[in-house]
Amino acid sequence: MISLTLPYPPSVNATHRAVNGRVILSKRYRDWILEAGKAVAAQLPAQAPLKHYRLWIEATAPDRRRRDLGNLEKPTSDLLKRAGVIEDDHMARGIFLHWSKTPPAKPGFLKLRIYRVSTSEVD
Repeated sequence: MISLTLPYPPSVNATHRAVNGRVILSKRYRDWILEAGKAVAAQLPAQAPLKHYRLWIEATAPDRRRRDLGNLEKPTSDLLKRAGVIEDDHMARGIFLHWSKTPPAKPGFLKLRIYRVSTSEVD
């Protein structure tokens, strides 16, 4: 099992922007990718990426605003691929998301657990 703590990501709704007719990564998302990538590198020694895996995400929100929990998964999965933790996010065999029972805390964060799935468990 791999355990990681990451900064709270922008919502999937805030990851891209249209500029001059082109869709690009938003500055907020690019900044988060850099910050979260450094967090992964500091917590996890270099290793081969996981092929099949199960992902568990516990989110602590930065404040009490209403938020869509599902919007946190895609930026997180894309970061794990970008950082070389997983081979590709289409190889997930299960994803579980839930809000932490702790009260919101600025700036918010995610606790991840990533479990390797053996080839005997893969369809």
